Amino acid sequence: MDRRSRPVWALDLPLLGVLLTAVAFRLWHLDVPLIDGHSWRQVTNADIARHFAEGSLDLFHPRVSWGGVDGVVGMEFPLLQWITGALWRLTSESHVVARLVAAVFSVGGVACMYGLGARLFGRAAGLAAASLMAVSPSVSFFGRSFLSDTPMLTFMVAAVWAWDAYFERPTWRRAVVAGALAALAPLVKLPAILVLAPIAGVGWRHRRWGVLTDRTAWTCLTAAVALTAAWYWHADRIFLETGLTQAVFRPSGTYPLDVAPGVTFVSVSHWATRARLLSGEAWLQFLDRFWMLHLTTLGAAGALLGFWQTRRHAARAAVDVWTLGALALFLVAIEGQYWHEFHQLPLLPPLMLYFGVAAAPLFDPEWQRRRMPHLVGPLALALIGGLVAVQGMRASGAQTHLYRMDNLQQRYVRAGEAVRGATNPGGLIVTVEYLDGGANSPMLLYFAHRQGWSFDVRSVTAPEVEFLRARHDARYFATADWDDLVAGKPDVAALLSQRFKQIPLPQGLDGARLFDLATAR
Repeated sequence: MDRRSRPVWALDLPLLGVLLTAVAFRLWHLDVPLIDGHSWRQVTNADIARHFAEGSLDLFHPRVSWGGVDGVVGMEFPLLQWITGALWRLTSESHVVARLVAAVFSVGGVACMYGLGARLFGRAAGLAAASLMAVSPSVSFFGRSFLSDTPMLTFMVAAVWAWDAYFERPTWRRAVVAGALAALAPLVKLPAILVLAPIAGVGWRHRRWGVLTDRTAWTCLTAAVALTAAWYWHADRIFLETGLTQAVFRPSGTYPLDVAPGVTFVSVSHWATRARLLSGEAWLQFLDRFWMLHLTTLGAAGALLGFWQTRRHAARAAVDVWTLGALALFLVAIEGQYWHEFHQLPLLPPLMLYFGVAAAPLFDPEWQRRRMPHLVGPLALALIGGLVAVQGMRASGAQTHLYRMDNLQQRYVRAGEAVRGATNPGGLIVTVEYLDGGANSPMLLYFAHRQGWSFDVRSVTAPEVEFLRARHDARYFATADWDDLVAGKPDVAALLSQRFKQIPLPQGLDGARLFDLATAR
């Protein structure tokens, strides 16, 4: 049956199988609280979603619990958090709902990868690329993690797909849809601005120099960039007013002078450093990540083979410029890349497209019929593919380093719940978490369901505790790391234990302490 005579609603069984596989990989450990890999950022997003659920749905002023009474924070466009907060109003707060929202975006990204791959290199290559995205250990884990990087990845792939369709047959409707997707990708996560590179590539593929005279495309792309710039200008204005940010252009992990005068913070920056660029250990770690965690061994080898095979393909330029743009971002922000595996996600789609070209014969019905004329052949091929995918997940280290089922951050959940039960809802809390680099941590405050400020052992000082108590009405002091505080800041520990009443917490919370800053001993 040719394409024209095929029923409009014909069921595409191979694509359905790929999408169901993606769903299965993202449902694994879906019921785990947001305390597995990269829990800090997941909990921060859940904290923002909770403020939308319980307070205002004002998209332009997201709030966090670690910013005092109001906690308005400058950050990327909070689409993921807003959708989840709106759903929580209907379902009540649930980490399963939060993970499902991320999973829907992620499975949508797999479908978009199929659509893009099919347009660039044919249906079989699209299925192969989508299959790798469906079972990639890192994409699977982050595809059910409550991180903005998941919708970012989906919008990037969808934007390139939409622009390729527009440049093939331009209409205003297609241009508006493509422009909206090109705006949403960097809005939800700024690194996705590199999507402009593959958009230029698909424009060149269809129009060559004629793309420069396409006023409709220029109008929609200019609008997308302008919307992105306007949002991040707004986010920076919030930082200048509140001193709170999620590391967009300004370093995070600090507080403004009116909250923490004289306090020395270790701020968080993701930009390149000479030491990291020249670190052999860092480059070996990146190699391990791409070879095992992001692509798996088979996927990485296929991507290298596909890179060579596409050298004369008409669509090669779009994928190449995507790769080059992502590599430039990788180098510029290599410090953040080192600490966060999800920062490599923008580089994965072009590599998966290269893999799709190499693996296309395995997904081509004609190739299968010539070599496996009976139904048992395709079924055996699907079974082998499933076993390879499962083994790739097991060999990737994701279970240990990301899912962390044996090392979940349960102490913050237990300590936070205990603090919640022992404090008044309106009482502001000063928290200390982590030895270093822990200012602006959401952990204790989120699980305690309270507002306040968070410090690490290095940054907290006795004068700061007194300042927050006297000037900002801090009512409580809580920590999950009392022994570290005693060792690192004995003056703070002495101030608390000698001057203020300790509020008893349930047994079994080793290291957790709670003090009433309004009640002397």
